[in-house]
Amino acid sequence: MKLLSHSIKQLSQILLCSVVATILALNLANAGEEHGHDDKGNEEVVTMSDAMALANGIVTQGVQEGVLNQTTRLYGKITPDPAALSHIRARFDGVIGNVSVNIGDSVEKGDALASVESNESLKRYAITAPFNGLVIARHANAGELSNGQVLFSIANYQRVWAQLALFPSQITAVRAKQTAILSHSTAKQDTRINHITASAEDMAHSVVYVSVDNSDGKWPVGTLVSADVTTAKVDVSLAVPLSALQEYEGETVVFVKKGDTFYPTPIKTGEADNTNIEVLSGLSSGDLVVTQNSFLLKADLEKSEAGHDH
Repeated sequence: MKLLSHSIKQLSQILLCSVVATILALNLANAGEEHGHDDKGNEEVVTMSDAMALANGIVTQGVQEGVLNQTTRLYGKITPDPAALSHIRARFDGVIGNVSVNIGDSVEKGDALASVESNESLKRYAITAPFNGLVIARHANAGELSNGQVLFSIANYQRVWAQLALFPSQITAVRAKQTAILSHSTAKQDTRINHITASAEDMAHSVVYVSVDNSDGKWPVGTLVSADVTTAKVDVSLAVPLSALQEYEGETVVFVKKGDTFYPTPIKTGEADNTNIEVLSGLSSGDLVVTQNSFLLKADLEKSEAGHDH
């Protein structure tokens, strides 16, 4: 009887070991479908089919030479275009008759704004809009005397200006005709510096003027803006988008694609602009690197590592 119990106990232990071994083998096989090692056996990788990569929004790009834009950031605000702002007075002083517009009204060139009865001729004539625009000020009411004062102000905001402060430490780098990316919280536009003048209000800085297309209405007068002015262009042997970079195990890496395998590859970087960064070592021209959603690959590796720790 004791011998039978002992045999059953041994058989149970053998079966238990077999089950555990089978489970471990299955886990390793499943892990092998997603992760592996490079030829040196010391680096984790992610394996993913092209179809799966496409479904996850993973985009690759070949490493190549590039041009980095060195920029200087300026700050300022949107103001009316002086060429599209008119302060309208009566041609001949007299008594104001009918007033046809109010603040906020849109007018077209030639529209009547008000009538005035001339003091000299006693004839009534119309004051008209000089161009299409918006009435932004009104200082006229029926029965008042014009007396040479501004009666209406009209502005056309289809094109506006950005006035940007340029400080002495920046003045040697920033010049007229340089390109700039103008932006605020909800809009961005490629533009160019028109001219630079001394400030009439604050001698501590100069003023940079940038013409802005406001046909979409996204650049209201008074909006605070910034501008990244391209002051120099630097040619580099290799460059990748900033979006390709990830921090992994204390190193800056990019994911290099070879077939269906993505390798986290440490790189040494150099100069950078707002879009791209120079690669000093770790990559070769033509290498395919992940430029969008590489964080998904990093997360997959970290998940695998967490699983191995248990």
